[in-house]
Amino acid sequence: MTMTDLVKAEPIFSFTRKGVTEVVVHGVVALKKQGVVLSGNRANTSIVTRSLLKPWQVMAVGGIDAEHKFWVMGVASHNGQPQHLEQLNEFMKYTGTQESDLVCPRTYSLDYAAAATMRASGVPVSRLHHPCAGKHLLMLAAAKAENLPVDSYWHVDHPLQKRIQALVGKEASEKINWVTDSCGVPVAVMPVRALMNMYERFALDTTAVAANLKKLWLDNPNLVGGGYRMDSDICTLGNRALLAKEGADGLLIVQSLPEGDEELMGCFVKISSGYNVAHIGIALWVLLSTQPELNASLTKLKDHLKSRLEEWVPKDQGLQILYRPNPCL
Repeated sequence: MTMTDLVKAEPIFSFTRKGVTEVVVHGVVALKKQGVVLSGNRANTSIVTRSLLKPWQVMAVGGIDAEHKFWVMGVASHNGQPQHLEQLNEFMKYTGTQESDLVCPRTYSLDYAAAATMRASGVPVSRLHHPCAGKHLLMLAAAKAENLPVDSYWHVDHPLQKRIQALVGKEASEKINWVTDSCGVPVAVMPVRALMNMYERFALDTTAVAANLKKLWLDNPNLVGGGYRMDSDICTLGNRALLAKEGADGLLIVQSLPEGDEELMGCFVKISSGYNVAHIGIALWVLLSTQPELNASLTKLKDHLKSRLEEWVPKDQGLQILYRPNPCL
């Protein structure tokens, strides 16, 4: 199938002032029910998966267990708060790795308060503060443990990266492309439908590596993101029934997990204007509020998001829903 470019993204919602439109947020939102094959422009839209790919990067690299919670930092896009740095340092001690071996860029914490403290105190930027530091430490640790080249763990032709590419290709079941992520390692480009299929299968996966990763994720939602992060909030709200993952530049995926006879459902959000937590939250609420049927977990999430609209919608503007659901997506 031909993939659609994000340039053709549809309007999702707008802010208006007495009938005059002031802000329009475009993007792609999609809801997938278990076993349903998605089609159409929204499902075919090509996306750079960014951090939404981390579960498969972690599983392909391997070596994790459910006993040490620092392994969850491999799937994290963390805020660089003290809790994250504590786990990253424990990770390095356990695996015998060090910050200087990482290729992810040096940066300040994503947490504004922590970043302000760093600047005021003269604390230099570090690679551990990068949101992808845990994934890089995991790859580096695996390279050391397997006697693979350490100084090129990030290269597209490295055995670890080849292993990741093979797993992702198998799980996506479609032709995908690879580009370099901003953190320095290869990342997949694929249609929305392929990524949503992968998350649905991950939710149903009972293998040891998938089970360990999901347990770590659900046990430590604040390590995966942090304070004031949408994915951590959703995982906490879901009470082990929802997984959520943010990605750079306006990406979010939410996947319900098996619970009794409840039908699995997954949600995808990509806003074309880039990362804005309020806009992402509103886009997700718009998607959920326009669906005729939701399972219990997503109904609870929809109600929670509605309660936050007052926080996200400017007090002097009105919210207008522009998204129109299509059963075929």
